[in-house]
Amino acid sequence: KPHPDVATTYNNIGSVYDSMGKYPEALAEYKKALKMRLAVYGTEKPHPDVATTYNNIGSVYDSMGKYSEFLTEHKTSQI
Repeated sequence: KPHPDVATTYNNIGSVYDSMGKYPEALAEYKKALKMRLAVYGTEKPHPDVATTYNNIGSVYDSMGKYSEFLTEHKTSQI
């Protein structure tokens, strides 16, 4: 069953990979966090944790030089 604490753990692991420059691994963990947070909080009402996850994914794309993906994720985080 999806739980916000498990999503936070995925997010934290993603953050460590991001800091290590292991961007594909960071994206994988952030996307696990996003999937779980969307399952917990839904999509109808924006939740700050979901926005933070989109922001984190966008930041990884920025670090990878994938600027169009970066913009998409950051725009989604503002919804």
